[in-house]
Amino acid sequence: MLNINKKEDMEDVDLKRIIDNIRALGIDMINEAKSGHPGIVLGAAPIIATLYANHLKVNQEDDKWINRDRFILSAGHGSALLYSTLFMSGYDIPFEEIKKFRKIDSITPGHPEYGVTKGVDMTTGPLGQGFATSVGIALSERYLRNYFGEDIINYYTYVLCGDGDLMEGMSYEAASIAGHLNLNKLIVLYDSNNVTLDGDLNTSFNENIKQRFESMNWNYLYVEDGENTDKIDEAINIAKQFTSKPTIIEIKTVIGKYSKYEGTCKVHGSPLEEEDIINIKEKLDIREIPFAISQEAQNSMKDRIYTRNGRLIRNWIEKVNQLDDKKKKELELLTNNKNPIRLIDINYEFPEDGKDSTRNVSGKVLNSIAESYPFLIGGSADVSKSTMARLTNTQVNSNQYPLGRNINFGIRESAMGAIGNGIALSNLTPFVSTFFSFSDYLKGSLRLSALMDLPIIYVFSHDSITVGEDGPTHQPIEQLAGLRALPNFDTYRPADANETIGSYKAILELRKPAAIILGRNKVKIEEKTNSSEVIKGAYIVEKERKELEGIIITSGEELELTMKVYEVLQEKGYGIRVISMPSMSRFEKQNKEYKEEIIPKGIKTFVIERSASLSWYKYTTEEYMFTIDTFGKSGNKSDVDKHFGFIPELIQIEIERKLNN
Repeated sequence: MLNINKKEDMEDVDLKRIIDNIRALGIDMINEAKSGHPGIVLGAAPIIATLYANHLKVNQEDDKWINRDRFILSAGHGSALLYSTLFMSGYDIPFEEIKKFRKIDSITPGHPEYGVTKGVDMTTGPLGQGFATSVGIALSERYLRNYFGEDIINYYTYVLCGDGDLMEGMSYEAASIAGHLNLNKLIVLYDSNNVTLDGDLNTSFNENIKQRFESMNWNYLYVEDGENTDKIDEAINIAKQFTSKPTIIEIKTVIGKYSKYEGTCKVHGSPLEEEDIINIKEKLDIREIPFAISQEAQNSMKDRIYTRNGRLIRNWIEKVNQLDDKKKKELELLTNNKNPIRLIDINYEFPEDGKDSTRNVSGKVLNSIAESYPFLIGGSADVSKSTMARLTNTQVNSNQYPLGRNINFGIRESAMGAIGNGIALSNLTPFVSTFFSFSDYLKGSLRLSALMDLPIIYVFSHDSITVGEDGPTHQPIEQLAGLRALPNFDTYRPADANETIGSYKAILELRKPAAIILGRNKVKIEEKTNSSEVIKGAYIVEKERKELEGIIITSGEELELTMKVYEVLQEKGYGIRVISMPSMSRFEKQNKEYKEEIIPKGIKTFVIERSASLSWYKYTTEEYMFTIDTFGKSGNKSDVDKHFGFIPELIQIEIERKLNN
């Protein structure tokens, strides 16, 4: 432990002025919005101001510069602190937007949102997510630094977190991985103020942070006085010298510093009283006029950042110009990572018996992609042998093998999802994998993937009750409906090898957050499934052979079951159409004409899917669904299917009865 104790030296007067203007601007924003969190603004301003003024390598004119230092405000409720700092630092945030804090359609929303505000490196708010995501960013930096060379990629990942972040379980999972992987360019600034919304911290949390993090192979530094910018600066400089471990710097602060409620939970999540604001500004020697910012202080902050970084940016451009053509193209590909990636050649040999599991096909496709695309990286939560989500021609990522493209996340699903988001935020393309029933562990990260519109691939296998003997804990029921309800997120459940290949083609071309839901069982590769149709979400696999009387919609391995039902019905003379719907969200994005061509109105429409009925009501009614709305059963596949009625003969008889009603 290194104890950075307070000293009596005078603080940098200029930096103190910048800090106090950040504080004043932040509490004015909250007061104007009548909503927000002034405690962190007043307490942690010296931390963030010291970091931006003295350390952060950024380009104010290009906030997506690929070699910038990353700053993650894990304590996302402190958004006013971040926005006021970014404004003072010269980012393109109009002053009028500062005044619109927390107003609809402003670029200063209640919690930081990636892609909305210049200088915001991640959407944060759910505590622990920022901390965990930063591990993915730090891991990516090491990979890219070793891939391109440290002249091209070489940056730090900084995190500002609070007590709440460290109480969330995913931060523990992520810290464990970071220490195991020796991610020394990850530096966490811990705003340690001993207060939570419900009261004093000791009512719910009394861990020894030093021992906890040192046990996970982290460096620990301590700053006794969070107002002492010299000591904060010194601690950050020490952290940057460490070469084998990540670092957490515990900085003791006073929540709501200078408020009459300082040091209490009353100052955490509500605007301050007018009288309190007046008194705070008097203590800070700031004019009482709302939003009265010192232009001198702002210019000083901007100049500090520009002066420190201008030469670095120019030198970086020179180094990029010296790259060979191949590396230049790859750097351009990395920088423009939202551009479509079109798969041309897929190394997949169709088996002689015409059957394969979609999880097995997925593994082969991932490896085929990796051969020509160097920025695919990922792994599983200790189940790669079951999900097949593993690259064969590369090492496991580690300090010894920083270019390894397999990540052994261990049994840490929650952290895995967030780390995947961090990898995507670093312009790489991550895949993360586990059993579909365990996707619930990743829900918070899935939601942030969608909010940030990140090109991340969630690979979920063991997709239905047909996993059999493992029983209801491992048999997904409601998960498909949950994922399908997630905005800005594509869920693919391919029926066979053709549709699995098509799903990956769509995912890489669209560059949207997506999940591919895979089966364990071998299924027949149907002659009429079509990889190029998957991007449309749904298409006709078998067309009616007489006047259309009924439509059967299905997905995943249920297509094989549906085809057996179809054959009997058409032999009996019914006009039946079979539709495969690998992606409901993609189908809903098609134009009205296509949707009505595939599923015309006024035709009896049936659904066969071994999952919850909830997502199907837009296409049919409950009486026409062959779904499951209870938990599964432990038993072999055929017995489980029989128990729940997923038998071709039974379904065919019921459909025939309803067609004749």
